[in-house]
Amino acid sequence: MSKFALEGIRVVELTTGAAGPTVARVLGEFGAEVIRCETRLRGDGHRGEDPKLWNKKPDFMKLQRGKKSFTVNMQTPKGRELVRELVKKSDVLEENFGLGILEKWGLDWPQLKEINPQIILIRVKGRGSTGPHAADLTYGPNVGNTMGTTYLWNYPSAATATAEPRTQHPDFMGGVTGAFGVVCALIQRKKSGFGQWIDSAQQEIGASILGPKYLEYTVNKREPNPEGNRSLIAAPYGPYQCKGADRWCVIAVYTDDECQSFARLLEKSGLKAEEKFATHLQRVRHKDDLDKWVTSWSLQHDPYEVMEALQKIGICAAVVQDVEDQFKRDKQYAATGYLVRLNEPEAGEVVTENVPMRMSETPGKVRGLAPLMGEHTHEIARNLLGLSDDEIRKLDEEKVLY
Repeated sequence: MSKFALEGIRVVELTTGAAGPTVARVLGEFGAEVIRCETRLRGDGHRGEDPKLWNKKPDFMKLQRGKKSFTVNMQTPKGRELVRELVKKSDVLEENFGLGILEKWGLDWPQLKEINPQIILIRVKGRGSTGPHAADLTYGPNVGNTMGTTYLWNYPSAATATAEPRTQHPDFMGGVTGAFGVVCALIQRKKSGFGQWIDSAQQEIGASILGPKYLEYTVNKREPNPEGNRSLIAAPYGPYQCKGADRWCVIAVYTDDECQSFARLLEKSGLKAEEKFATHLQRVRHKDDLDKWVTSWSLQHDPYEVMEALQKIGICAAVVQDVEDQFKRDKQYAATGYLVRLNEPEAGEVVTENVPMRMSETPGKVRGLAPLMGEHTHEIARNLLGLSDDEIRKLDEEKVLY
C-alpha cells in the first residue's frame, strides 16, 4: 500500500497569489510531487520583489511548503519548451495567470492534449475562464464582494459597505475545492485513459455557501439583508462579552428546550428569565432585552468558563479566540497536533497548520519546507528532463533556467 493517497502523481504548477498555490499544496500534502515553476525575473506575489526576502515571507512559507522550485524563464522559447517537456512527464498542470497567457506559451488545452493526452489541466480563476468578466483582475478580497458574502456579513445599520477580511477565505475555499476537482479527474482518467480540463471559479465556489439565501430570494420573494450578529432562527445568538479585556464567547440557542436549560443555568446566578423570553418568537422580538440578560451573566465569567458551562448542557458556544488563544489555550489543537513547528533555513522556526483531515491508512502531512528560489532546478533538469551538466550550464548562462 502507498504511504500517501496521491503518491506517484506529479503536478506542474504555474501560479501566483493564494488560490492557485493552495490547490497544489493540498495535493502535495497527500503525496503528489509538486514542481513549482517560477522565475528570478520577478518574485511571486508572496515571495515579494526583494530577493533578500524571497525565502522569509510567512504567506509564501505557508502556501509553498513541500514543493520543489524550478526556475525557468517562460519569456524564452527554450524555457517554454522545457515546461512542455515537464508536461509530457506529469499528470496535472495547474495555472491561474491572466487569460491568454497559457495560450501565448503554447500550453492551452488543445495543445496540451497533443503533448500529453492524459494530462489534467486546472485553471483557477477568480470568476472563471469564460463569460464577460473572465478577464477581470481578481484576488480573494474582491471575489468575496462579488459573490455576496461581504454584503450579508455587515450590520443592518452600517453606514458603509464592508470589504473581504484579511483571511481571504475565497482563495482557500477555491484552493481546496480545486484540489478535489483534480482528484475527481484523476479517478475518471483511470476509467477512460484520458485527461480533462477543469474550469475552477472562486466566485462560484464561495457563493455556494449562500444557497439558503438564494432560496429565500426565489421562493419567499424576499431580498436577504445583513443581520449583523443577529439570527432569525436562534436567540440568544451572537458574541457576548465576558470577564477580561475584550473577551467574548459566541452563544447560539436554537430551541425552546435549549433555552429552558440555559435559563436554569442562569437562575443559579440569581438571573431569572422573564416571561417574554418563553418562546422563540418572543425572544426574537425582544432581542435587545434578551442580550442584556445574557450579558449580565457572561460578564461574570471567563469566556472558556462560559463555553464549557454551556457545552455541558448541550448548548452551542465557542470562545472568540485570537491567535494567542489558539497557540496557548486551545485544548483541541493541542490534542490533535494541528499546529506544527518547522525550521525554515532563512526564517528560522515557524509554526504553521497541519493537514486538517486525518485519514486512517494514508494520512496527509506537511511533507517539507517551502523551497528556496530555484532550489531544485538542476535536480529536475538532470533527473527528470535528462539534461547533461553541459546543457544545464549553457541554459544557466542564457538565463533560461532563471
